[in-house]
Amino acid sequence: MTRRTLIALAVSLALAACAQAPLQAPPSPTAPAAWQQAPVTSTAALDALETPELRALLARADAANRDLASAALRLRQAQTQERVAGLRFSPQAGLSHSASRPVEPQSSTRVVDVGGVGVPVTSQQGWSRSYSASVGVGWEWDVWDRLAQGRNAAAAQTEAAQADLRAAHAQLRQQVAERYWTLRALAAQRPLATRQRELAQDVLQRVRLRVQEGKLLPIEVDRAAASLQQAEVRLADLDADTRLQRQQLALLLDEPLPGPEVTSTALLEPAPSLALPAPADVLARRPDLQRARALVDAALARLRVSEAQRYPQLSFSANLSTNGSRASDWLSQPLVSLAGNLVVPLIDWQRLDAQRDSARTELELAALQLRDTVARSVVEVEALLVEGQRLRDQQAANVARLREATQAARQAALRYETGTLSRADWLQLEVARLDAEISAQQLLLRERVQREQLARALAL
Repeated sequence: MTRRTLIALAVSLALAACAQAPLQAPPSPTAPAAWQQAPVTSTAALDALETPELRALLARADAANRDLASAALRLRQAQTQERVAGLRFSPQAGLSHSASRPVEPQSSTRVVDVGGVGVPVTSQQGWSRSYSASVGVGWEWDVWDRLAQGRNAAAAQTEAAQADLRAAHAQLRQQVAERYWTLRALAAQRPLATRQRELAQDVLQRVRLRVQEGKLLPIEVDRAAASLQQAEVRLADLDADTRLQRQQLALLLDEPLPGPEVTSTALLEPAPSLALPAPADVLARRPDLQRARALVDAALARLRVSEAQRYPQLSFSANLSTNGSRASDWLSQPLVSLAGNLVVPLIDWQRLDAQRDSARTELELAALQLRDTVARSVVEVEALLVEGQRLRDQQAANVARLREATQAARQAALRYETGTLSRADWLQLEVARLDAEISAQQLLLRERVQREQLARALAL
């Protein structure tokens, strides 16, 4: 094939490449205009959920958590890969040097005919000393942005790793906060449960006496014993749950067992309602969506790379070399060469088509994952808002129950003091009041957990 034919082929391929329409990113899913569940208006920030003790635990978790450290190392690895991709734009230099080592001379004897007389002649043979060195520089002209798109793909992977790090931090904060508030609630419920068990024991003893006196049916003993058993089981559950939560907290903080203790034993207070941003703002801040968008960008860049690999690649090189048996010969015999290399990937079209199809499939999968992540994010926030409304309804019902139980226990105490009501009946009403108080603390714990989950879902 002549040089003119090669030039014509390269020009035709270049024109065909220019005629190709640029690859566009798939359309991004749109966010809903508003949330379906009407939120409670509030302007409370995330730090309103924190206490000094919780902030100290979060700081320890940030410094020692293994999952967070792994995410940071993956980010560092992605940043290194991005730097490597950027170096492909720089000229590639090479240096070589070679030398031959002389060997000991070897003697050889041959017979020379001189006037009809054979005369032996001895000669010495050996290797001559020789040195050579060369330095070369190569550079590829990124005509079709193949190298640029490779760098863009690496940058998108770095963005995805950064989003993973933010997601790991948000997840860690939620897990530490949930365990902290659980330990706080368990510590607050313990005095109530202990008092409930003491009252249940007193009730059981008095019911037994009244049954022996014939004032109550024997079935009342079983009811009182069941109430005492429930109180004892509740105390055992509090102990077991406390140990388990401390172990989980120790795992998050990378600390030895049994894990840190929570010093505060005060009753939980209602959690403040968080400010609810617009859906578009939430979806723009969520780390999982940022990661999904970055993966779409990376897949699109790799598709463009696979498309650019179908077009001619033009590179240039320069080489300076010299050689000689002495060092002084190096400056007297230099050789400079300049070369251009045009690679036309025409024969390997089947492999190139397969690579392009694979990259297009990867882009479609990334776009589908982005749509799925958006849909799941909206449903997650809506579900947490529904859960918040359900908790408010349950708390309102429990407040009414606690108010009635408190009033009934107060009236029973007055009647007991006047002698119109037995102590066992009064104690049973007091046990019911304590049960309502424990239920209130459990609902407040669920409210705290819901607030922490909502804060992570809103990327606050």
